[in-house]
Amino acid sequence: MKFLKLSSRLCFLLSIISLILSIICYISYKTDISYLRSIILANISTDNSPGIFESINHWVYQNQGFKKNPDYFLFKSLGPTPIQVLRKGGDCTDKSILLMDMLESIGLDSTLVVLYGADGRTPTHTVVEVRDGQFNAVADPVYDLVFPNPRGGYYGVKDLRDNPGLLLNRLDNLLQLRGSSNKIALYSRLNDSYLFASPINWNKSILLQLASKVLAIVDIDARDIRRPHFLEDPKLLVSVSLLCISLIFLIFAFIFRKWADSSSDLYTPIVP
Repeated sequence: MKFLKLSSRLCFLLSIISLILSIICYISYKTDISYLRSIILANISTDNSPGIFESINHWVYQNQGFKKNPDYFLFKSLGPTPIQVLRKGGDCTDKSILLMDMLESIGLDSTLVVLYGADGRTPTHTVVEVRDGQFNAVADPVYDLVFPNPRGGYYGVKDLRDNPGLLLNRLDNLLQLRGSSNKIALYSRLNDSYLFASPINWNKSILLQLASKVLAIVDIDARDIRRPHFLEDPKLLVSVSLLCISLIFLIFAFIFRKWADSSSDLYTPIVP
């Protein structure tokens, strides 16, 4: 009984500690978002219309280099924070996460989208799709690439997936405008196509493959489901993870407490 009470108290203490750490990480994450918003207001525009994403995408493209960022938050597997990418640059995934958080700072929702090679299974490139209400638009911060629609607005991932010619035509036009010395000339048209573009890699495991088939049965295209945002920002991921851990410890604290109370009732002597 004493062991159960001690376990309950320990779990409750660990729950409180995890919650405090979660809040600290979340505050740090929100501080980063506020800083990114100040960067936009100071260097890009005060316009909050959906079309501002093109200007932000261009700014991220010009900011720093394109090598994989070696920094990380807490653990190497978590990768760099958007602020670390802001200061040192990064590859397609790094820059896309920075772009996504900058868009969030001004209230524009977006998701990472992964492009796959000709086999439809090998990830080759990462871009961002703005999803603000009915407004969908692709932004590639590594090639300073967006896809204006001649009839107004921009093309989204579904448009590019359904019509591969949109990518090829856009690349040809930009190559003419920018010249062969521009980074756009290095774009891999075969490996970085949008034919299999999807925010989530549904071929990564048997469980995900099964989930995509179930979604297809109910007429939902799994390729259109966005990735949870907390998976992309290391600080937000740690904050959410610590919150879940805090809840788990709290549940165990109540379970141990209940068992302790039950044991106490069981061994209470009956006075005649």
